[in-house]
Amino acid sequence: MKPTGGRGGPLALLMWAILAAVLAAAAYLTGAGLARRWMEPSLARGWMESPLALPSETQIPAHTAAWLVPGEPAEGTLGAEVRDEWQFRGRAGQSVTIETWLHPGSGSNVEAELAVHLVAPDGTVLTQEEGSVFLPPYLVGPHLPTTGLYRVRVVPASGAPGRYSLLLTLSGAPAPATPGTPLPQQPTVAAPSGHAIAAAQGQFQWPTTRRAISGWTFHDPGNPGHIGLDIAARMWDPIVAVADGVVVFAEWGGGYGNLVIVEHDNGWRSYYAHLSEIVVKAGQEVRQGELLGGAGSTGYSTGPHLHFELRYQGRPVDPHVHLP
Repeated sequence: MKPTGGRGGPLALLMWAILAAVLAAAAYLTGAGLARRWMEPSLARGWMESPLALPSETQIPAHTAAWLVPGEPAEGTLGAEVRDEWQFRGRAGQSVTIETWLHPGSGSNVEAELAVHLVAPDGTVLTQEEGSVFLPPYLVGPHLPTTGLYRVRVVPASGAPGRYSLLLTLSGAPAPATPGTPLPQQPTVAAPSGHAIAAAQGQFQWPTTRRAISGWTFHDPGNPGHIGLDIAARMWDPIVAVADGVVVFAEWGGGYGNLVIVEHDNGWRSYYAHLSEIVVKAGQEVRQGELLGGAGSTGYSTGPHLHFELRYQGRPVDPHVHLP
């Protein structure tokens, strides 16, 4: 037989080269697979921890907690991305009410919404409510579970609410410090005399010729967040100023619909909502009984009526007490 080594040398080299290429490809694929299995959990953790993910409510930055003094209105300004925190001392068994209101035409966003939470000393949210400029949150806690430092958290729910006010009411005297674990001292203020409010008797007239209440009253038991009177009206009934004053707001008011606000002497303001038409403008002086617009059903309304409010030094008060 004739030797074939001369012709087989190049063929053997080719076969070895192909085998080496196959082994290299297999090693590459195996390594890539292992790398992918190792990398994927890390990528998943990076996605979950991404700063682009929407923050939870507790992740919204908070201002330093300020004191709420029972019976004394407190005021804050709420942006779209920062929550406010307030604090007060409570005693086990006390009942608590937290009233909230906003200021359309004076620093509040009429379309924004906010939420208010009552937080126990151990961090538990006892009650919470969301509301708007027209129907703000109104929290009621029948019995505080323990003695300690409570927090009230005010959180933007939609948009930047802007200026808002809170009023804390507690049953009984301020809570004493628990023995062995003294609490920070809560500020106290003198109770308002009420003389200025009493002086308003006889200052106002009814804003319409009708007297019947067609819907909710002030802090109605069925709707505690309602801070005015729903006075019966027919479409286009004339709505008039309850006293001399200056129009400070006359435009769309969110849930109020077409809204007119008149500022009066001695810290009083009157609100006229759901109007079908407004016939005055901001900055205009008006006399008692002067036409402001026509009754209607604009905004959050289910039928023609006048939503009427009185506020003293920015705080809503019961109009029934001050109308003749």
